Amino acid sequence: MDILSLLVGFLVGAFTGAAGNYLADKYTDVRRDKKLANEQAKLWQDIETRFPAVIADMRQAFTSSDGKNIRAFLVKDSGQMIGFLSEPCFEFHTDEHPDLHAAVLHLSRHDFITDITPGNCPMYRVHDKLIERLMRPNNSFKPKPRRGSA
Repeated sequence: MDILSLLVGFLVGAFTGAAGNYLADKYTDVRRDKKLANEQAKLWQDIETRFPAVIADMRQAFTSSDGKNIRAFLVKDSGQMIGFLSEPCFEFHTDEHPDLHAAVLHLSRHDFITDITPGNCPMYRVHDKLIERLMRPNNSFKPKPRRGSA
């Protein structure tokens, strides 16, 4: 066996292994990204199904022309007065939405909002992924058809 054929065999094998590893990683990442996007879409569909009135009010508030740059909201009773706020924010009222606290807890658990309460009145920062979901039209989730089904 000569050194040239040994070297060529080694280089071809190394190239084949590296290319195979690269392609495997690439397609695994694509599959993982699709799976994550599908899980996020299902999660959002579940949130919209559980809290339709709260999500509808949030969609109306955060997508309005006046509210497109506001990224915070308060949770309070409609008769409660709040003063000296450091930034503009929306108010969502617990007497209008009995399930508001549950919706806020669910949104917080899934990192759509963050609690930034400065005092006694709960205040939340809205993350961009919630704004992106609110900007999409209702019922934007369409499950992929399974293979072999008609």
